[in-house]
Amino acid sequence: MPPHATRPWRAPAALLALLAALALVVPLTASRVHAAEHDRSHGSGRAVQQSTTVSRYLFTAFTNSSESNMYVYGSDDARDFWSVQDKAYTPPSGLVRDPSVIHRGGRYYVAYTTGWTGTTFGLAVSDDRRTWTHLADIDHGVAANNTWAPEFFTDAPDGKVRIVVSLSTGPTAYRHFQPYVLTALDDTLTRWSEPQPLEGISPSESDYNGYIDTFVVRKGASYHAFTKNATGELIEHAVADRITGPYRFTGKGDWAGWGGLLEGQTIVALPGGGYRMFMDGYTVKKYYYSDSADLEHWTPKQELPGLSGVVRHGTVIRETATVRPGDANPALPGYHADPDVMYAEGRYWIYPTEDGHPGWSGTRFNGFSSPDLVHWTDHGPVLDLADVSWCHENAWAPSVVRKGDTYWMYFSACQSIGVAKSAHPGGPFTDALGKPLVAKGQFGHQSIDPDAFIDDDGTPYLYFGQGAFEAARLNDDMVSFATQPVKITPPGYNEAPTVFKRAGRYYAMWSEDDTRSPDYRVAYGVSDSPLGPFTKAAGNPVLAKDTGDQILGTGHNSVIQVPGRDEWYIVYHRFARPGGDGTHREVAIDRMRFTPDGTIQRIRPTQAGITPVRPQAHHQPEQERTA
Repeated sequence: MPPHATRPWRAPAALLALLAALALVVPLTASRVHAAEHDRSHGSGRAVQQSTTVSRYLFTAFTNSSESNMYVYGSDDARDFWSVQDKAYTPPSGLVRDPSVIHRGGRYYVAYTTGWTGTTFGLAVSDDRRTWTHLADIDHGVAANNTWAPEFFTDAPDGKVRIVVSLSTGPTAYRHFQPYVLTALDDTLTRWSEPQPLEGISPSESDYNGYIDTFVVRKGASYHAFTKNATGELIEHAVADRITGPYRFTGKGDWAGWGGLLEGQTIVALPGGGYRMFMDGYTVKKYYYSDSADLEHWTPKQELPGLSGVVRHGTVIRETATVRPGDANPALPGYHADPDVMYAEGRYWIYPTEDGHPGWSGTRFNGFSSPDLVHWTDHGPVLDLADVSWCHENAWAPSVVRKGDTYWMYFSACQSIGVAKSAHPGGPFTDALGKPLVAKGQFGHQSIDPDAFIDDDGTPYLYFGQGAFEAARLNDDMVSFATQPVKITPPGYNEAPTVFKRAGRYYAMWSEDDTRSPDYRVAYGVSDSPLGPFTKAAGNPVLAKDTGDQILGTGHNSVIQVPGRDEWYIVYHRFARPGGDGTHREVAIDRMRFTPDGTIQRIRPTQAGITPVRPQAHHQPEQERTA
């Protein structure tokens, strides 16, 4: 959605120069980085020749509708945010206003205001940003009337975690505010030092209400405090050589041109050296942002699209991950999930779910092809639900096989399973039935995640189901069942079955846990029959997260055998790295190996991915799609 204009305004020459400078610090978004990483469409080789930083943003806030629930949002560019989790945290008692978030030691923490009055602030912790647990209410020990807006500060040279909080210590509540800083005494964040005041930012005769909502940014050797003058209702700017001060004001009154009645300011550093400030227009229920190249000069405030009118005082942080030279993962550009892989007509093909839509609301399937599993060409939509008469929403988890001269796509739409066909792997595919093959809820669970498999003798099979693993033989017409689907659900199964055959044995792989969970993972079992049952192997899961490399939510896979040799690869999705989630995922490819007895070795998810893989020359496999 476009931003809303604030008021007619003519930029002075100095600000035009600032805007030109800011063009150099526009956030390097994940999509832009992906575009740079994946200039591989015509086999031009790996584009990543030097380390690149990918950024995403996390925003925690309370809302105009509730000060007892925390909401969590994510973004590629610190402007357009999506919902990670509504009502992600409700404290055991009191409020959850002004939540300030950090990511530390693999966990997320928020500090928040617990009440309008009192001497405590709250802390909560999460491993996945969606589910939060109360950690502690910290009593700072100062005789204060009010304890407001605790803000994490982690940029000091000593690396310690600090909190800057506004305390009202005068004779009257809701007045005489001054910011104080506390330092964590250990990594539990439950033991804190005595508060120390920020000298120079204190009540006076003219500013008798004092200063609230103080946010500190370290730039070089200087500490920049942006603090709300609670008397004048304006955000002001002060600078010091130490976090405790003494601070000297360099911006008083309406120095930045934002106007008054703003509070809850929070600042995030952008790639390239710039900054973005977010501000709460609490009286008009608007939320704004403003940019700066130097913390001294700021652009006019603009409404934050999508969230202005919804959110209140919160904090935005930037999370980063490094793409190293030669890294082949993620394999595809942009947000994609549920990848299905096959080999056809001399190329590898991947058909994924188009991700990045709220509620998994994509409406089309793209096809990607590659000569070597590394350099991919996007062929655009191969099936659009606009062309499917019985459903136009929730395009999920396609599976494509070739039988004879026809390619068959089984796909999820409206929580049903449809069938489409094409004469070419690059489509276009057209609806083959005009109705679902498997209707929504027909077998007592979600009718999604189809996987088609064709055995060595040409017999086709279909597997599907979320909540249960269904298996059936298809007729040769590929649009009807030869046998009634039967449940063969192994322990731990949730969704995403895929079946392949190796050395005369049938392997089934599936995903466990929830696709929104960092613990989403792949398990497998073996059978002597394509209809199972599949005995779950020891040593599962075979693919799981690697928190050390920020690789989370590894699941919903397919596998491919290199034509002509016993060489296998697993294609799967994971949370986009960094800061992705269950609707912002990316596709990765890694090697899959077997022991001499046929056991699948534990697969380590990697950033490096694989090197180019080409089949044996002139090899024409009898069935081009493995699983």
